[in-house]
Amino acid sequence: MSYLKRFSVTGSVCPSSPVFGQRAAHEVRRLSAGFDQVVLAGIGSGVVASRVLQLLPDTLFFEIESGFAHHFQAQHPSARVIADGVEKLYDHFPELREKRVLLASFIPTAGLFYSDDIADFFTHLCQNGGYVMQMRYLPHRMSARFFDGMRDRGVENERLFTVARNLPPVSMFGMHARVVRRASVPAGARGKAAARSHASAPAEEEVLAARTLTSSV
Repeated sequence: MSYLKRFSVTGSVCPSSPVFGQRAAHEVRRLSAGFDQVVLAGIGSGVVASRVLQLLPDTLFFEIESGFAHHFQAQHPSARVIADGVEKLYDHFPELREKRVLLASFIPTAGLFYSDDIADFFTHLCQNGGYVMQMRYLPHRMSARFFDGMRDRGVENERLFTVARNLPPVSMFGMHARVVRRASVPAGARGKAAARSHASAPAEEEVLAARTLTSSV
């Protein structure tokens, strides 16, 4: 599966590293307790998605690029794969509109990949007690428009972890609403609290990632 031919969808020139795949999948599992449904957006080559499937087989997988979606489905017949943009989640599963959803997003949001539709969807999901894990390549300033815009919408973010052994180095950020619409505190708040406490990971990760990025240029 050529990433270069699909850059307009993936925003990347090569698949994620196995190191990142393993780290991200375990983070998804760690945060999944207390949410009604786990959703992964951006299957790509399946480096992360295949590992998430092993750990959380009831996950819903969204992929807008049909080639990636069909390839993953053929490799994993039992996976619940939807060949569409994740912002259409409620069109496919209207029952999830009022549920607490943990979304692991590996879709690009930097620069020309910015999308108001995605921002609106993320905002609704978070305001309903959901939580978004969003991939973010270094340097982080490339995707500042999206993350600053989400903060203006009342959605805060914190860094969960950074993996230097990836091209380019990559972080995962957690996103949650400042104010949740639900009357009761969602069970998923346990995952949010855990994410916030974990976000204080050593800054050395970012320093190492920056050095790796610089040395590879």
